[in-house]
Amino acid sequence: MPPRPRLQPWITPARHLHASSAARLPPPLPTTVAASLAAASSNQGPAQDTLSGWIRSVRRQKNVSFAVLSDGSQVGGVQVVLPKGLDEDLTVGCSATLRGAWVDSRGKGQAKEFKVEEVSFVGESDAETYPMPNTKQGIPLPVMRRNAHLRLRKDGPAAMLRVRSEMNWAMADHFRREGFVRVEMPVITSSDCEGAGEVFRVIEGTPEGPAPASNAPASSPSPPPAASPKDGPPPPSRYLTVSTQLHLEAITSSLPRAYTLAPCFRAEKSDTARHLQEFWMLEAEAAFLDADVPTALDQVMTIAESVVRSIADHVRNMPDVAAHFAHHAPALPGQFDALLAPKPYPRLSYTDAVTLLQAHAAAQPDAFAFAPTWGAGLQTEHERWLAEEHVRGPLFVTDYPTALKPFYMLANARKEGEPDQTTACFDLLVPGLGELAGGSLREHREAELVAAMDASGLDKEAYGWYVDLRRYGTTRHGGFGLGWERLVGLLTGETNVRECTAFPRAAEGSRF
Repeated sequence: MPPRPRLQPWITPARHLHASSAARLPPPLPTTVAASLAAASSNQGPAQDTLSGWIRSVRRQKNVSFAVLSDGSQVGGVQVVLPKGLDEDLTVGCSATLRGAWVDSRGKGQAKEFKVEEVSFVGESDAETYPMPNTKQGIPLPVMRRNAHLRLRKDGPAAMLRVRSEMNWAMADHFRREGFVRVEMPVITSSDCEGAGEVFRVIEGTPEGPAPASNAPASSPSPPPAASPKDGPPPPSRYLTVSTQLHLEAITSSLPRAYTLAPCFRAEKSDTARHLQEFWMLEAEAAFLDADVPTALDQVMTIAESVVRSIADHVRNMPDVAAHFAHHAPALPGQFDALLAPKPYPRLSYTDAVTLLQAHAAAQPDAFAFAPTWGAGLQTEHERWLAEEHVRGPLFVTDYPTALKPFYMLANARKEGEPDQTTACFDLLVPGLGELAGGSLREHREAELVAAMDASGLDKEAYGWYVDLRRYGTTRHGGFGLGWERLVGLLTGETNVRECTAFPRAAEGSRF
């Protein structure tokens, strides 16, 4: 019998690993305020506990002080009670670690309060200059945005980020159950997916000074090397992506159901409550759709509707967060009722929508600032009227004129009674917002796609790989894109997308 090989010196036998490493395991992270309070309320928590967070307010009395501590794990924070002497270093905005025990509260508004026995850490804060004071008047939104690095200390922004986190979980869970594969998409691309020219161009260069975290000496910018005939054609221009759709189509040429949640960038100057220059978009694609075009479009709309419903249902079951936002947006519960109504979202063609809008404009001449006209895009006021007044809930508007849509969308057969050709596409409209998502069937035939590219004046060489998808094993496929910040606003009652992300990037710029 051959001798048993000796283990290499860097390999620890499994039977010794646990015993030798147990002493080196770091202590667990501190319990969140919400978890500690929940354990105490159910009489399952320890006799003593340690809480860490930031001080929202301090109220000092003769022999005792009351403070509100929050770590963002729940809305509103909790009241902590400190004997005289332990409160000396506490100010609004400071961080603190407090050891003590939960006791029944003798005041109104909370069942438990935390009686402090020891203050073991305080991160100082000058209450006089702290930009996020606890005032009854509230803090103006421009001040909050200018101090985005601190605004998450407030209930609303912190709760918004918790909603975003839970939305991510609900989205991933839904798509996983539906057999979709999540794929990470590139941020730098050589194509303008929408063809609108609103792109940020990526260029190479040396910064004029050292990076903020660098101690390296500044260097002069290096001039680009002179082009040589031997170098061949210049490399294609590179942009920050406006949509990952084209790349996602490549994924669904081998994985029939795929989706991504990725950052997108648009250099548009729209300074509105619905636009950001950097935002996140949920995009999904599905292959092998039905041969009947209207049925295939219904299949894609059903995918979009089902994920919105799943996310909305999950967020509505976050009791403290839902109650907080409903308090500040009284219409929010009704919004959830409309999103989760048992019947499928109505479908309405663009042609029928324009007819309805024109009839309403004729009956009320001052109803719209922009006259609804067949062949023109629907304005936000038109979209909102359709969702808020005509349907009183979400609806899909389908089959827009081909001239309004990008080159990659599948054109419908010319229909009698329509002034021009339409496209197999849709927008999902919702009350209070207008457009939430847009999608289409994709042109899957090579000759028709190339003709559409020629009509749009696109460089076929730059999009050669995209044409290859039609040349090698094409399928009938389609998908959609949904603005993530818009959905956050819809589910929290926030009317400005700048309040739906931690560090908003919009036309006015940002210091972050």
